[in-house]
Amino acid sequence: MKQKLKEELLHVFAAPDPMCKRDFLRELETPGMSIPMFVFSQIGYIRKWIWGLSILIFMASVVGAVCFSGEVLWMISAMTPLLALTVVSESGRSDNYEMAELELATRFSLRSVVLARLGILGIENLVILSLLLPIGVWEQRLGILQSSVYILAPYLLTTFIGLYIVRRFRGREAVYFCMGITAGIRFFALLGQDIVPQLYQQSRFGWWLVSALMLGGATATQYFKLIGATEELR
Repeated sequence: MKQKLKEELLHVFAAPDPMCKRDFLRELETPGMSIPMFVFSQIGYIRKWIWGLSILIFMASVVGAVCFSGEVLWMISAMTPLLALTVVSESGRSDNYEMAELELATRFSLRSVVLARLGILGIENLVILSLLLPIGVWEQRLGILQSSVYILAPYLLTTFIGLYIVRRFRGREAVYFCMGITAGIRFFALLGQDIVPQLYQQSRFGWWLVSALMLGGATATQYFKLIGATEELR
């Protein structure tokens, strides 16, 4: 019965065959866009507050290096989760504004858009972290490697948890969860050396290094899973 009904509906609402379809499509202008041009065009679609926050973090670190000598490393370490939050919030932007279905029908796939924007933000965060590292080691007795791990660990932890939450939850709830996680990691990064100073002893640095490497791998895994989930939406 259902099959018969489907056949009747197809017969009633059958669309006529297109006339001169190929000629019409041949006359349409299809301006080309290279991959670099496409990636560059996505810079304008990243929200302005993300760029402003990055500049604010860098300026606050410079001021902290001048005014709070000896504590600037922990200030920078506590600010890096905010940089991670910019990447996480941009990765779930389509779902937050319920635009994923519309973006799936655009010329460039949603997967390409997410790849481009996360790549741009990743490079931008890498530049910011590279500029913050010399400030963090300034007037510190710690080496460059140890300072780098203390700065990167909160960033990678926030990114890993944030991307996991974005994949598991949809909509604004995911953003709220990520903001709460970011606040908790920032608090520990800023006051951890005072609350549990034994974790920051030189003998424990090996655990920090291994943890940072594991978080880096776990973050990359979550990133590829997010891209894979975006590809499945097609």
